[in-house]
Amino acid sequence: MTEPLVNKVDFRVDTRRHRSRSKMRSKIRHMLAVAAAMFPLMAAFVFIRALFLIPEHRRGLYQLAIVFLACGMVSLMAYAWARSEKLRRHEVSARNRELKYRRREERFRQETARRAVLPAQAAAKED
Repeated sequence: MTEPLVNKVDFRVDTRRHRSRSKMRSKIRHMLAVAAAMFPLMAAFVFIRALFLIPEHRRGLYQLAIVFLACGMVSLMAYAWARSEKLRRHEVSARNRELKYRRREERFRQETARRAVLPAQAAAKED
């Protein structure tokens, strides 16, 4: 018998497979979710820290807080888009699966009807 591919030294997993892409998308969604939460928290921290400084030094930190807040909003929008894309893919997959099962059921129904007709036709030919 030949040795299984998995046991060979130069075996590599095919990362082009759909499952690998979905794992990558999941990691990106997770990263976007973390960024959408962390940027506003960083903005709040910078803003609160600016309150303890003298007014001349606050302006730069206020601008930094606004930048962090804007980055948080952008990452939140990207996360919302990625999440909706996931739901869209899920719905398309469910729709395709349902169509596949309907076609399979219809073929089975046609096959059973054809099998029921064949003996009746054979009996009619004998008569």
